[in-house]
Amino acid sequence: MDRPSATSPEFRAYLFEIVITSRGLREAADRMGYRDPKTVHYHMKKFGIKSPPEWARRPRVGLVRQQHIPATVIQTPEGRPWVAGLIQGEGCIQSVYVKKTDSTYLELHTSMVDPSPIFKLSEYFGLPPPSKPTKNHEWKPLWRRNISGLRALRVLQEILPFLVGQKQKEAEKALAFFASRGCHRGCFRNADIWPQNEFPLRTKLRGSNQLSSNSPDEDRTNKRLWSRSGWIPLSNQPEKWQIISTQEDRFWVAALIQGEGSIGSYYVKSTDSTTIALTVGMTDPAPIFKFSDQVGLSRPTRPKPSRSGKPAWRKIVYGRRAFRILQEVRPFLVGEKLKEAERAIEFFSQGGLRRGCIRPITIWPPDEFPLRRRRHFAPKSI
Repeated sequence: MDRPSATSPEFRAYLFEIVITSRGLREAADRMGYRDPKTVHYHMKKFGIKSPPEWARRPRVGLVRQQHIPATVIQTPEGRPWVAGLIQGEGCIQSVYVKKTDSTYLELHTSMVDPSPIFKLSEYFGLPPPSKPTKNHEWKPLWRRNISGLRALRVLQEILPFLVGQKQKEAEKALAFFASRGCHRGCFRNADIWPQNEFPLRTKLRGSNQLSSNSPDEDRTNKRLWSRSGWIPLSNQPEKWQIISTQEDRFWVAALIQGEGSIGSYYVKSTDSTTIALTVGMTDPAPIFKFSDQVGLSRPTRPKPSRSGKPAWRKIVYGRRAFRILQEVRPFLVGEKLKEAERAIEFFSQGGLRRGCIRPITIWPPDEFPLRRRRHFAPKSI
């Protein structure tokens, strides 16, 4: 078909037909015989013809960008269990819709108040670290690392063998739902991909406050239980020196403690001693069960009461065993958690005990460990 003159009445219909049947501005210019695609853009603007939505999607640009993503994102084998342990506790698998391309992309989101784990995670992802934190209302600022699309898909494929429980199910559903490029055409919300009836722990509340509706008598009973020295294994029986059997498991335990672990102390009045207390808590029991297995302890039988409405599964390790666990995972901790572990190892004896009543604020003072405080207290203006 010959191109009509730009001043003829037939030119607008001809231009419209070329535009809607071309994959981009460059192809439309070639079909019309123009050397510069700007000429087509000039005529489209003159006759009020809008670009098709397919032009904005620019699939070729997406393919070029994907070529820069390595086939194996996490290069080292020890990095995969570490990343999996951090994602298990602090990661969120979700979707993000981009209206411009009419596509939903897989997104892997991780945020923490301590920047060091986020910097290390960025290094494993092959990306530069974030330059600054984001505000979080009156809470402490958060350091975030988000990856999406093909990179997120490949990371999930690499860490899937080390995930457990709900997070493993979420990752499997994501890998099955999203295409090989980490995206899916159309608009899909998180609830469409991970429905609430299959993934109840993704919701903030379970819809029932039975766990949080304790009476005052029940609260006093819980306090009495926690005050018993029988909760703390202070026996003099020798324990094996190596608690966590494999190096791979140490990476995973270290990352889980990095995100969901708490290093504290507990006073036993009957012996007038303070013991180290290593706590790991989550709403999903599977990671807590795996942690219990790897540190050689029995699994918890039921969750603890929680004000949030969700079950709180916790495993607390005391004394000598907690001390040795920290020694084994210390090489794989970073940032504030590393400093807390080093202080605990330095402060407590080899048995994980210290004579007398010593509160956590004495061992980890706020001026040295500011991230142990949950809220961010900004100085008052004068």
